[in-house]
Amino acid sequence: MQAVAEERLLWYRTSEVAYLIPAAIQGHAWLRCAFTTRRTDSVARGFNLSYDRGPHHVVSRHREALLKALGLEGSALHTVSQVHGNRVCVVDSAALQNGLAGVEADALVTTQPNAALGILAADCLPIVLYALHTPLVALVHAGRMGTSHLVTRAAIGVIKQQFGVHPTQLHALLGPAIGACCYDLDDRAVRPFQKRFPDWPRFIKPSERHRDTARPWTMSLTAANEGQLLAAGVPPAHIETVSPCTQCHHQHFYSHRAEGSKAGRGMAVIGIRRYGKPPYLDDS
Repeated sequence: MQAVAEERLLWYRTSEVAYLIPAAIQGHAWLRCAFTTRRTDSVARGFNLSYDRGPHHVVSRHREALLKALGLEGSALHTVSQVHGNRVCVVDSAALQNGLAGVEADALVTTQPNAALGILAADCLPIVLYALHTPLVALVHAGRMGTSHLVTRAAIGVIKQQFGVHPTQLHALLGPAIGACCYDLDDRAVRPFQKRFPDWPRFIKPSERHRDTARPWTMSLTAANEGQLLAAGVPPAHIETVSPCTQCHHQHFYSHRAEGSKAGRGMAVIGIRRYGKPPYLDDS
């Protein structure tokens, strides 16, 4: 994958899980962040992380293996029911105590130590947000509908209003997602962007492939959400796009476009750990 070749994403694996770590976070020992792949130690199995897509005991084992690999064992993995909207869930001490069962949202924010956030994806764009001057992390699930509903800007708004962190202090990582090379759309899907986004031609363009006359457009989720980050005030130098196309590389990532309803789900994970050295920086 090009992003991996450019060393913006780094491969790591244990006997149970293979995952990618953004090179940009390696200097921050308190920050744990990874994008999972579908690979495991056995080609006969996939590393699905969605309870809706596999047996509960298998998914639980996968989640535990991922947290262990990231040095977050003992931390609860906080996920929500993703509904392709723009609701933001703040994972505070009450949420840590009560859990997030039944909560519908497409972004999570926390300042809690030893807490892990997770967003499921299989073509949708996972966005990691973090601040360096204070321990704060967030995850955004930005598919086409979430992007249309400005979920990225909503998350930044909550971070500013509830935590006093200005957008200029935020850093963003845009992870693996379907690329404009593969994301063909029909007129119905494009029309809301044409009506609401004056800059829509920047991230939606006529398809040059003509593979499907019913889908004459192509969309870049990364470009659309980069625009939201910039409009919200995140500095360009703080935005890192590490987005290999999940459909082009569906041997490494789950892709709904490539596999349809049988596709599992990968996960973007981020967590705060104030003490200790991340295992991927260990010299031993």
